[in-house]
Order: sequence, then C-alpha cells, then structure tokens
Amino acid sequence: MPGRGYVERAVEYADPNALRMALYQATRDAEIAAITPERVFGPVTDTVVFSADDIALIRAKAVEYLLTEPDEAALPIPSRDEIVELLEMAEARTLGPDDLIMRHHIPAFADMPFQAQWAAEKVVPEGYHVAIVGAGFAGIAMGVQLAQLGIPFTVYERRAEVGGVWSINTYPDVRVDTLSSTYEYAFEKKYPWTEYFARQSEVRGYLEHVARKYGVHEHIRFCSDVQGARFDEKTQRWTLTVCSDDAVTDLEANVVIAASGVFATPRDLPVTGVSGFTGQIVHTAQWRDDVEYAGKNVAIIGNGSTGVQLLSKVAEKAASVAVYQRTPQWISPRANYGVPIADELQWLMQQMPFYWNWNKYVAGLSTIDLRNVLMPDEEWIAKGGKVSERNDMLRESLVGYISSQVDGRQDLIDRLVPDYPPMTRRPVVDNNWYASLTRNNVELVTTPIDRMTDTAIVTADGEARNADLVIAAVGFQTEKYIWPTQYYGIGGVTLEEVWTARGAQAHLGMTVPGFPNMFMLYGPNSQPVASGAGLPTWFEIWTSYIAQCIVGMLENGRSSMVIRQDTFDDYNDQLHEEAKKLVYLMPSSAIQKNYYVNEFGRLQTNAPWSGEKFYELCARPDESHFEFTDGR
Repeated sequence: MPGRGYVERAVEYADPNALRMALYQATRDAEIAAITPERVFGPVTDTVVFSADDIALIRAKAVEYLLTEPDEAALPIPSRDEIVELLEMAEARTLGPDDLIMRHHIPAFADMPFQAQWAAEKVVPEGYHVAIVGAGFAGIAMGVQLAQLGIPFTVYERRAEVGGVWSINTYPDVRVDTLSSTYEYAFEKKYPWTEYFARQSEVRGYLEHVARKYGVHEHIRFCSDVQGARFDEKTQRWTLTVCSDDAVTDLEANVVIAASGVFATPRDLPVTGVSGFTGQIVHTAQWRDDVEYAGKNVAIIGNGSTGVQLLSKVAEKAASVAVYQRTPQWISPRANYGVPIADELQWLMQQMPFYWNWNKYVAGLSTIDLRNVLMPDEEWIAKGGKVSERNDMLRESLVGYISSQVDGRQDLIDRLVPDYPPMTRRPVVDNNWYASLTRNNVELVTTPIDRMTDTAIVTADGEARNADLVIAAVGFQTEKYIWPTQYYGIGGVTLEEVWTARGAQAHLGMTVPGFPNMFMLYGPNSQPVASGAGLPTWFEIWTSYIAQCIVGMLENGRSSMVIRQDTFDDYNDQLHEEAKKLVYLMPSSAIQKNYYVNEFGRLQTNAPWSGEKFYELCARPDESHFEFTDGR
C-alpha cells in the first residue's frame, strides 16, 4: 500500500465527479450524498460544477477510504434502480424513462454488458460457419460475441496484423481524438492506457490484447483479402473468394459479416498533374517509416483530423511547410490532449472501487446530449441568431480560441473561421495546428490548387511553391462502405448497384434487402450523433444485434434471414425525415463539402436520433422485420 502522500496525489488527478460517484457507491456516505453540484449551461451541453469546498471534501474522504485498502470484489453490483439513482446523482438532474433506455449500461458494471445469449441449449449444426471480413474494432467485437456463444467463425484480414485503421494509419502523432476511457470495449475493464488520448501503437496493442484474451486471434486468417462474396439461393450460403499468398480460394460460410468499415479506401489526390510530380507523394493512410520530412520542403494538402494531427510534428523538422486548406474547419481544444496519465492515477483506477466505471460515464457526459447543439432553433434564428443559443455560443467560443492560438493575427483569423455552423462537419481536435501556422517555416495557403508540375504545386493565382514531399491528408472514399469487397446478393446484384439511385442505405446500418445472412458493421447512418458511449461500445451493441439474429436462426432451424423491403423503406424514410431536423442539412451548412452528406443531399454517415432512441432500435432484432427461409 503506498503512503498517504501518494494517495493524496492520486485523488488530485482524479475527476471529482467520477471520484464522488465511486466513493458514494462504495460507502453510501451521507455527506457525499448531500453535495449538490450546479448544472451550468454550456456551448455543447450542461456541465456539472462543484465548489472548491465540495471537491476538497470528496478528495479527503476518498483518501481515508483508499487507505483502508478496499476490495471491489467484495462489494455488490448495483441493481438497475440503484444505477438510475446514481446516474441522476452524477448528472445532477432527474432523468425520465426516455433518458434511461441506454444510459444505465454505459458504466458497464456487468462483465459483458452487451453479450448475446442462447435462449436455451446451444444448437450449432455441424459445418456451420460465420465469416467476418476485417480485424479492426468491429471485426474483433464480432469475434468476441461469437467466441462467447461457441459459434464457429473465421476473421479474414487482408493485412498481417489486427487493427484496421489503427494498423493502416501510422503518420506522425496519430492518436484517438476521443478520451481513451471512452474509446474501449465495455467488457474489457481497467485497461491501463498510458495517455488520456491513446496513440496509434497503443490502440493497436489494445486490439491485439483483446483478440488474444477473448479467443479471437486464433480464428483470424491474416494476409487474406476477401475480393468477393456471392450468395447462393439454392444452398442459402455465401461463397467467399479469398486471395492469400498469391492463391485464390473459394470458401463457404452460412453468414457473412462485413466489418471493413468506412475508412478503408484512401481518396485519390484530386489534382491535375499528380503523375508528373518527381518528388514524393504519400497519403496519410499509406505512411511508411522511411518517409523523410526533416529538412524538406513539405506540402500538406488537407486540414481534417489527419492533417491537423501531423502538422506540428512535421513543422518541427521540415525546412518549410505549405498547408493547403481546402475548407476551413472548426478545430477545438481538448483538455489533456497529448498528456500521459500519471502513475498515481493509474493506481487509483485499479484500486478505487467503481472509479473506472464512473470515469467512463463522466467522460461521456459531454456527448450524451450533443444532439441539442445540432438542432436549429427557429425562434432563436428569427431573433437574429444563426442556429441556436448553444451552437452560436460554441461558435463564439471557437472563434475566440482561434484568435488566441494565432496571436490575434487577423490575416489568419479571416481565413480560418468557417462560414458554416460548428458540428456540421466531423469535429477536429487541435494538436497545435493553429499555433503551428504562426511558425516562420509554415505558410497557410487558401487559394485553390490548380495543378502540379514536376517540382511544385501551382495555385489558381499562378503562384508555384516548390515541394519535395507532398502529404495527402485528403481522407477516404467514405461513400464506399465495406469496400473493396464486392458483395453479390439475390440475382447476382451488387450492393453498389442497389445503392446507385439514392446512395448507401441500410436498415440500422446493418442489413439490406436482397442480401440474406449478410450484415454490416459501421454501415450507412450508423454513427450516433449523441449517446455518451464511445464507438467501440456501439460495436458491441451492433454485434450483439447480429449475434442475436444468428442465434435466432439456429434455435429456430432457419437457414437464412433477410430484411423486408417495406421495413427497410420505412426505416430510411423516417431516418431522412429526422435528419432534416439537424444542422447538417441547413442551407448554411455547406453540404456540398461535407462527407456526412452524400451527393443526393441525404445524411450518409450519422444516425440522427438520440443515443437512447438509436439504442432502443438496435438492442434486439424484431422478427417481423425479416423474411426467413426454413432450414429444416
């Protein structure tokens, strides 16, 4: 047991609200219960604020409790009613039934909060097999579901390691842009992240750890590229064409699950003359260890999440950096971004009963009501506002942040402040990007690129800037879901053919009519706009839904299931009507520049509902939504 001084430092690092909740749950201390924090209206969501005296009391009592060396295993897991009481205490407000459909799962007190179960005895016919395409966060979560259920499966991964985007992306300073405590599975407790925002190598290591611990790794076939998958209406099975070690093999599966996601296919650099450039061009998703930028004239094209992450590191060593901004972004700060987690706090996370659970919950509070900032307020607009009180407050805050980071330079501010509302595009986290623009060796270029010559990038005003290295931070072909595998459904129709008329659509982001026993993870409109839970938790939710579908087929002797066309149409009609209520489709949102919205003017990436509502839709399959083929 460490000494008092060490414990006192540990509680100083702890989040006061998470510490308070953990302490109260463990001790039911009346003094802790009597603390009444204030909810303060903020630019994104309300925040829970404690007085200095209250924080001092929480910390003092936590120190005394930790010095008793408590044993979390000896304490009871709270009931649902107790969790609701605790949630209301954490949020300092009363929660209604519509607020509690999902919330009580987020602290993850259960061992496997979203694990599908057999209704009775396990029934798996001989030879039954599930194919999973991709070994990133989604594919591994699916593997965990099936491994726990005892359903045979194989994960096909075209790379030589697990990780998905966390294997592909190795550019300088790549890391998560949400807190590590929310960017993890709910079933893997107390993982010892070393930074508040984990770096690429640590995230990939986490996935490797989970895959091995939960029995998925031995089911992965690496360097196996699934080039196509075709459904056979006679056998009610899928045939996968897999390329591995220069050999092409056809393999069968009862169910295929596409887990290659939306960030799998890099977007080509859309500049005339690329082929004639004699320097080096590298897309951020194709970064290699031998890419050298020290002492070079570097051009960075793009200022989304990747371009913003890498500029600071590149600018430290490059002779010059020209940053080509195609569209201004709302780029915001994050507390503790790039900061390591202190040893004392690591100790507290392991030793303080329930702190891990409440730290996870409190970390997500900033997004739990995020939908509020996405909804235009017509009354507010009529009074001269732009979107809503919250959204306009966020705009004002971010403009102030930009000004502070560029030392008030109006020449930069004028080019950096977007003309569309905050949250319209994917939020970008600042990694000293704004400040780096003030360096003597960095130039912000906002004039559109006209072409490339053999040695330079020429902008529309005719100015040529020499470049030795061009870094293409231009993103991914996000309209190509689960690409590049070609999936052929009933009648040999491909998904691309089905999606030609209106863009990519699916039921709950997972199923499409005409494609029996095929499921997608991170498909169209599956990213929640608000929920309080990180994306890995949603992968658990979606894989639970898919696993329940598979279990239901096996228990009822069915060979296949497919979403009904009327269910599919009704769902997507409702989705797009709901989307019209949000800021993404406002005329001021520059939708032609927004990958959240497709070429048809329809929301493409996000699910427009609250997290509670979307969870209710995804929690369990409704048999009336599907057509089945009897396998008996």
